[in-house]
Amino acid sequence: MRSFEAVGRHLSFTRAADSLGVTHGAVSRQITLLETNLGVRLFNRGATLTLTDQGQKLFEEVAPAFDRLAAAVATIDRGETQRVLLVNAPPTFTMKWLIPRLSRFHQRFRDVDVRLSTGIGALRELRMNEVDVVIRRLARPDPDVPSAPFLSSALFPVCAPELIERRPPTSPQDIADLQLIEAETGALGWADWFGRLGYQLPPSARFARFEQMFFALEAALDGLGVALMPSALVLDDIAAGRLTVALKVTGFHERDYYSLCSPLTRQAELSQAFVAWLGEEGADSNRLAELIIDP
Repeated sequence: MRSFEAVGRHLSFTRAADSLGVTHGAVSRQITLLETNLGVRLFNRGATLTLTDQGQKLFEEVAPAFDRLAAAVATIDRGETQRVLLVNAPPTFTMKWLIPRLSRFHQRFRDVDVRLSTGIGALRELRMNEVDVVIRRLARPDPDVPSAPFLSSALFPVCAPELIERRPPTSPQDIADLQLIEAETGALGWADWFGRLGYQLPPSARFARFEQMFFALEAALDGLGVALMPSALVLDDIAAGRLTVALKVTGFHERDYYSLCSPLTRQAELSQAFVAWLGEEGADSNRLAELIIDP
């Protein structure tokens, strides 16, 4: 049944096997055995894997049961005198915004062990019994998973100051003459940025592309080119003079940062305190961004 729950959650035998730490074949055999015992097909195995009507009914009962079981076990595991708060957030956000501010939360709650994990998956795909607070960058709130915005984030072109010291860009065309840094995890890229300013990205444009946003940001810090980055992630580097906005144009909002308390958290009061603290820190960052980034 655990194999069925994992396949139903991921809608992939491969990802389900990875999450369970077993082989693809082992999961496939378990599902076949379950379907044989029940006498019904649970999955449609076409170009994409989907649940059948019977499979959907079973999944809607099985998934919450496993969540409740895991939550019950967690109450035993969390019997320490020190309180534990489990926070899941995007990796670059965690490194560039959250961790540098986390000491201020610890000053208020010295008995709390904040344990950070990273992820960028959709909220509805998370196992809510394994986290207390979730942070995601969203274009809009998910009506099925209530969350609240706490940090604004517009996209701006940024680079190391020395890259443009001799010839500061005065137009998007000047930006196109520089090497353009992109991250595969970004929802919008340079073509979108130029398009919104009424320019077409020239065919001669040079790119440096990276799998993760953090790598792209490090490349910009090292003077490799100009990167299109969420303002929240570069705010501290701009304030410290390590980065500069390459062209003072109005940034466009793609997604803001949202937080939510897990409905299955065993630390409801503490989770709410952490979310409230995020709101305070986010408001401070928003004010700072207006002063040093917005044109």
